[in-house]
Amino acid sequence: MTCSDVNEMKAFKTQMMNEFEMSDLGNLTYFLGMEFTEVAEGLVMHQKKYASDILKRFNMMNCNLSSSPVETNVKLEMNEEEEPVDPTLFKQIVGSLRYLCNSRPYIAYAVGIISRFMGEPRASHLQAAKRVMRYIKGTLQHDILFPKCLNESSMELIAYSDADWCGDKQDRKVLQATYSSS
Repeated sequence: MTCSDVNEMKAFKTQMMNEFEMSDLGNLTYFLGMEFTEVAEGLVMHQKKYASDILKRFNMMNCNLSSSPVETNVKLEMNEEEEPVDPTLFKQIVGSLRYLCNSRPYIAYAVGIISRFMGEPRASHLQAAKRVMRYIKGTLQHDILFPKCLNESSMELIAYSDADWCGDKQDRKVLQATYSSS
């Protein structure tokens, strides 16, 4: 559970413990592969251990780093003449990367592209998946900060995304999403 008022949270926990058999596990630190750390600025979420485990599982710990998760203007396609790869391995890689998108939304575009070829993956598709993992290797220290709200009555979250590098030929606008709870 989460709450902005510590006293209210303590009262609720006490009420719940009186009503139900339960244990207080303390502050959130690890949940379903996501790690949380409280810092002075707020709450940090990351999946460093999970990302490292992916790299180890698929023998990518000693890989060369990539500066981006996908090549600019990449156009993957199904080429029947290209060498097929193990579909089970490919699905495991894509599934692992999909879960990693929880704390790394900026890889969602690249993972979405490679996900299209899970039925009959080819060498170029596996190469693109490995590029995402090479990018992950170079960004293991990336995380998401959920800042403390300075003004309790108003909170604003702004996110920008340009995962396809202005690929929209119509207006080349960058997607902006704003959430406000005032």
